[in-house]
Amino acid sequence: MTKVIDNYFPDWMVDMIAMDLETIPVKYSNSPYADFEKSRFFGSMLMLDDKFMDLPYYWFVDYFNRCMYNDVCKEYNLSHCHRVLLNGQLPNQIGCNHTDADSEDYLTVLYHGSGTSGDTVMVDKEGNDIERISFKKGRLIIFNSSHWHRGECPDEGYRVSLGAVYPLKPIQELYSPFITPLATS
Repeated sequence: MTKVIDNYFPDWMVDMIAMDLETIPVKYSNSPYADFEKSRFFGSMLMLDDKFMDLPYYWFVDYFNRCMYNDVCKEYNLSHCHRVLLNGQLPNQIGCNHTDADSEDYLTVLYHGSGTSGDTVMVDKEGNDIERISFKKGRLIIFNSSHWHRGECPDEGYRVSLGAVYPLKPIQELYSPFITPLATS
């Protein structure tokens, strides 16, 4: 159900990325399902549908995606990144149970980027904890995007993670109900 990979990136890169991620501008506007009453945290959309957003280009996002496509997740034949979201939490910013997609046609890869605590917790549909994955800088966590989970706040400091979502089917298949064929004469 959940795959955890440690030590994929070299220590020097993990440390450099941690410092970089802490300086990327964020807004206090992220909330699963846009419900600010349940949870609210810092974040920035770094990439959406293979396009970098308005923040300065950050080389690690491109490198990260290429590692997922060509090595870490190569068995899935990924070729498109739906999104990469930077999530930031401070102590007392309680994470909310959520999914990253409403269908099983997407794969999530979480990257524990910076911090010392703030577990990733997999939960069932009723909200019961079923698996706790401790925070470790540089850790990759891979699971189907339709699985319920949450990022817990750190005990101290600033917890930063990247949440990447990849379609498991070609885009044409995922969006085919919404595509109207062109008329031919």
